[in-house]
Amino acid sequence: MKTFKIRLFVVLSGILFPLLTANCSEKKSVGKTESAEATAKTESVIQLSTPPFQKFVVVTVEEAALYKQADTDSPWLMRWIESDCESDFCENIYQWSDQPGKAGFEVSTDIMACEGVVYPVLGEEGDFYKVSTTTKWCDVESAYIPKACVGDIESAPIKAEMLESDDMYFKCRVMKEGKYKDITLIDYYDELDGESLQVGVLTNGVVATPLVYTIFCQLNPELNGTSGMKIEETDGHFMLSFSKDLSMPVEEDYEDYQLNLKKLSAEQIETIINTVTKKKPEYVEYMYHLPAQGLQSFVYLTK
Repeated sequence: MKTFKIRLFVVLSGILFPLLTANCSEKKSVGKTESAEATAKTESVIQLSTPPFQKFVVVTVEEAALYKQADTDSPWLMRWIESDCESDFCENIYQWSDQPGKAGFEVSTDIMACEGVVYPVLGEEGDFYKVSTTTKWCDVESAYIPKACVGDIESAPIKAEMLESDDMYFKCRVMKEGKYKDITLIDYYDELDGESLQVGVLTNGVVATPLVYTIFCQLNPELNGTSGMKIEETDGHFMLSFSKDLSMPVEEDYEDYQLNLKKLSAEQIETIINTVTKKKPEYVEYMYHLPAQGLQSFVYLTK
């Protein structure tokens, strides 16, 4: 699991919202769909629950603490980082301030909840909001933040045309009809870390994607034609190889290529969906639309 989390971070670090990461800079995703009937159909295919978050707050002060209880005298959430790590992707541990440190790790001085960071609200108690703190790297599910340190932030539904816009930082194809209606294929490309394809569903205006529904992609010049697609599983990870005929330039006049989602046939899409749905969802990423900040993603641990 540790290796998978690190690989996901490497591939998606520039595009997913890390609630508790050091730089507090990445910001992305919410809403309601157009048809309850369509939602029922897609949920029966990929087995996902409805979006879990209804309210969000944004940190309005330069620095805030996340407490274990609704009390500023209770322990606060801390991030420990691997001491001798020479990589940009060092192991992190999140734990409460009253817990002993782990050998080989040192306390990070980075701000845990800096101005502009958004948290989904799970509840409230007195002068505190209980917020979700689960991320791909933090398994602490919740914490309390003073209401005085945050403000409300509005959400709005995600529409298919928004996801498929050329202005997005990813390529997306939303199924418009048939048994896979509202299922989304989102392709992310990074020059250093490569390409990955996520399979999710647009439900109630939110894109829900299990983290295990990720397939890493690469161009294979030895494959031919528009039927040239192959998916293999190695060490629990999926790799999709595709032919030049199924590719598109990452950018105009760019030498690298990525999968062209528009060229995938119905049979290829079915193969992709059947491949990822073999795995049981555990952590699900919900992408919401927050008009003041754009698309943002939050991780939820399914029960």
